[in-house]
Amino acid sequence: MSVINESTFVAVGFTLFVILVWRKAGSAIGTMLDERTAKIESDLAEAQALREEAAAELQKFQRLAREAADEAKTILANAEATAERITKTAEAKAEASIARREKQAAMKIEAAEAAVIADLRAQSASLAITAAKSVMSEKLDADASLALIEDSVKQLDSLKA
Repeated sequence: MSVINESTFVAVGFTLFVILVWRKAGSAIGTMLDERTAKIESDLAEAQALREEAAAELQKFQRLAREAADEAKTILANAEATAERITKTAEAKAEASIARREKQAAMKIEAAEAAVIADLRAQSASLAITAAKSVMSEKLDADASLALIEDSVKQLDSLKA
């Protein structure tokens, strides 16, 4: 019987040892699991906060992108309006310049025509004087020339008076 008693004592001792270790280790394991649970919960809360912050930043950047796109559209519209205004101004200036140059060309043509007419008149007068001189020298004798000169002098005297 001593074997049974020894086995019983060993079994009872082992059981007591396991119970004592379990209590100490169980509370330590429980504490460790509670700490791990608390750490996981805080990490999850931090991850959730970071997710919400990232979503807020995403919305902010999307809003900024929309504002930038709207501003780009406004700038483009202003640039197109300015380009159209500049084009119209340039066309008007070009038309005015063309009209002014046409007027100047017409004035130059008229001046050239007047100069040509005056030159033709001068040449005609010169030719007429030369022809008259030639005819007079051939047809008039000395007495008729003197009479003509005296008549011209009398006419000049009457004009002076």
